[in-house]
Amino acid sequence: MILEDIKKYSQDCISGKIVSGKKHKWACMRFLRDLKQLEQNPDYPYTWNEEQAQNIVDWFALLQHSKGVLAGQPINLTDWQKFRLCQLYGWVRKDNGLRRFKKSFTEVARKNAKSQEEAGVALYEISVTATKNGEVAEAYTAGTKREQSKIVFAEAGLMLKGSPLQTKFRVTRDAITHIKTGSSIKPLSKEDGRSGDGTNPALLVLDEYHQHKTTEFYDLGLGANTKEYLLMIITTAGMDLTYPCYVTEYQYCSKVLDPDLTEVENDEYLIDICEMDQEDYEDVSYLENEELWKKANPIRMTYPEGIDKIRGEYKIAKEQPEHMTAFLTKCLNIWVQAKENGYMDMAKWKACEIEGLPFEIEGKPVYVGFDMSAKTDLTSVAFVIPWLSGKYDGNGKEIVKYLLWSHSFIPTREKLQEHILKDKAPYDAWERDGYLTVTNTPIVDQGAVMRYVIEEVARYNLDVQCLCFDPANASKLMMDLSNEGYDVEEVFQSHRHLNEATQGFREQVFCGNIQYLHNLLLNYSMSNAVIRQNNGLIKIDKDATTKRIDPVDASLCAFKLAMYHEFSDDYGAYLDKFLEDLAKENN
Repeated sequence: MILEDIKKYSQDCISGKIVSGKKHKWACMRFLRDLKQLEQNPDYPYTWNEEQAQNIVDWFALLQHSKGVLAGQPINLTDWQKFRLCQLYGWVRKDNGLRRFKKSFTEVARKNAKSQEEAGVALYEISVTATKNGEVAEAYTAGTKREQSKIVFAEAGLMLKGSPLQTKFRVTRDAITHIKTGSSIKPLSKEDGRSGDGTNPALLVLDEYHQHKTTEFYDLGLGANTKEYLLMIITTAGMDLTYPCYVTEYQYCSKVLDPDLTEVENDEYLIDICEMDQEDYEDVSYLENEELWKKANPIRMTYPEGIDKIRGEYKIAKEQPEHMTAFLTKCLNIWVQAKENGYMDMAKWKACEIEGLPFEIEGKPVYVGFDMSAKTDLTSVAFVIPWLSGKYDGNGKEIVKYLLWSHSFIPTREKLQEHILKDKAPYDAWERDGYLTVTNTPIVDQGAVMRYVIEEVARYNLDVQCLCFDPANASKLMMDLSNEGYDVEEVFQSHRHLNEATQGFREQVFCGNIQYLHNLLLNYSMSNAVIRQNNGLIKIDKDATTKRIDPVDASLCAFKLAMYHEFSDDYGAYLDKFLEDLAKENN
């Protein structure tokens, strides 16, 4: 039974019986969670269709290998391929029986049958799926250059040669057509002057998406009007971290898989990332361990010829360092410039989350941090209350903890929608949940931000110690507040000014001394934060990500002053207790 086979495969990957990278294990854990939902939750909107899962396996067995040692033989899917392809077709919606997953993203090292898989799916979609839905399906293989766009297209034609399915299709230079339905596969490329305008794809295949400079082809499917649209991306890591594959898709998909980041979910996106883990290549000597190569090569490392080929390329890379970058990206699926420089361990961060106030905050000292946007972007404010925990460290010093909560602002609903599309994040839901306010003004209304702070302070009768600003976009507001009697401090966004706060905040999180009120937007921002180092100093790098980190900046701004808070002894209270104790002794 396919379902049981996939279940066992997932368990073996998670346990380590099958060597797997962290993110592939996450994909396996995600499948098992889905399966648990299916078994235990009667309202779960999806179900498993074993017949459709088996159909895609049987379909590939009717096609033939076109290259290598297996050329001319039927294609028997590996367990790794079944894990993804059978999910793609096995999971369906309960309400209409249509496919659950509308998008699929697979990142794996080269020579792991990517093109073969895409070609087989394309042939299936224009025949079996098109027949089922009574549609004339358009399938496109899109590449930046003519040669790239035709790789999957050509592979589909080669796989049909000698296949019992060959007579069902007509293959020409520019199209593969399913005779019965009239559905077709065509290549698209800018080089040929074919941008896809006017198309209505039922299937869009983006092969080696890391080479695409823009989302032009990716966006073709946004207006698709078909019963079961599918966007299929299979790629290897690249060397340009400004391209959308890394900036948007890879980072987003990593977050969807991350079990510690529940704020980013997408039940209609099938994702698998097979890559070396950071600790596997921290030292170049670690690359000698061939077992670890399996993490990025679930097919290529299963047969002698494939292993020998990687060994040969590794030998060249060692002897000629200029080839090491290509080896890391193509053979081990490592984004070479994508250092794991994320600021926060999200599991430790999530452990600091609380649902309600841990103590009575009436009259407590508070530090307020601001990250004011440049006119039309996201603005955030954060409140930090330092408090004595009543617990002591090894030196007998009372441990200080910090209560944190934040709120964000955006000027218009147009800007809200823009961020939803650009960041692929649910800003509309965050507004509904109370984490974000739309000020309905052409630019960020700094007055509205300040009114919120004043109201929040009055609500709890908080003792404002300091208002902390990066002066870049808030000089006038700072001057106005200073004139009103508030203590205003400048916090410049430099390594020298922020290193101690950036390091200290993270240390306090790791020690469990930060407690923050549940806020999905804050969590999302924390997951986006990366650090930049300079002479041993660190700060949050605003230029390294296109995603929002404003609530994090506001939090660090407030923490920078809060970490130096001096707790004055309440002499009156001390004296009262002394006199009370004295009276007890005399009695």
